[in-house]
Amino acid sequence: MVENTKHTSDLSSVELKIFTEQEKQSLFENMINIVYEAGKITNSYFKQNLIIENKAENSFNPVTIADKSAEKKIREMIEKLYPNDSIIGEEYGKKSGSTDFTWIIDPIDGTKAFISGIPTWGILLSMVQNSKPIMGVIYQPFTGELFWGGFGKAFKKINSTGGNPKSLSVRKCKNLANAVVATSSPTIPNKLFQTGLTEIMKLSKLDRYGLDCYAYAMLAEGYVDAVIEVGLQEYDFRAPEAVVLSSGGIVSNFDGSYPLTGGDVIASGDPRVHQQIISILSKYKK
Repeated sequence: MVENTKHTSDLSSVELKIFTEQEKQSLFENMINIVYEAGKITNSYFKQNLIIENKAENSFNPVTIADKSAEKKIREMIEKLYPNDSIIGEEYGKKSGSTDFTWIIDPIDGTKAFISGIPTWGILLSMVQNSKPIMGVIYQPFTGELFWGGFGKAFKKINSTGGNPKSLSVRKCKNLANAVVATSSPTIPNKLFQTGLTEIMKLSKLDRYGLDCYAYAMLAEGYVDAVIEVGLQEYDFRAPEAVVLSSGGIVSNFDGSYPLTGGDVIASGDPRVHQQIISILSKYKK
């Protein structure tokens, strides 16, 4: 287990008892309907020749009409269903509401993959209450894979097939040498942790790069054992956080602290691997 219990993450510990089972079901159904509608928009632009804007001055942070149109649709549907809730979106910022609930949107997590024709991108939608994760969805519209989690349960469904959703659960992995570890890139801006990340990836059984939000989905489904990312925004992380925690996983900062709303993040399926990663990174902190 993670050595200091205040550093562990557990979605059940923040489950809010005000929700009835009917309310939970309604929230999930609405959330899924919202991302399905947004997915129709993103699919219509995927593998098309698009005008690509760069949101950054000294790096490449692309955005397209697909990102903007999908977020507009998501915001429109949320505002109709939950007009008093707050909204935070990557492309259109924050709308303040009068309740404790905030909907967090990343209309295309992995725009670089999107414009490259690679289906590791996804639509992220989550709801938090007073900064506590309630539920989240990772949706890959091109493959039709939908992953959702909240209230201690996580599921997967492929929207082109019938049948009941599949229950998600992370897998056991006793040490890093047996682990599949994913991260966005072998090089990171944080030079302090670059050496640690390189060590972790070399020690792992298999290293994977550039999987975007799909890496968290595979962690929740039991195919990946850890995901390490640096410099995340809240919209990058909140939906994967809910899905990973609901499937039995762990999330923390590089020092093991939790809660967090972005920044440098470790997500793992087994606490033994999680602690090994923290131990290695701790050697390189100031």
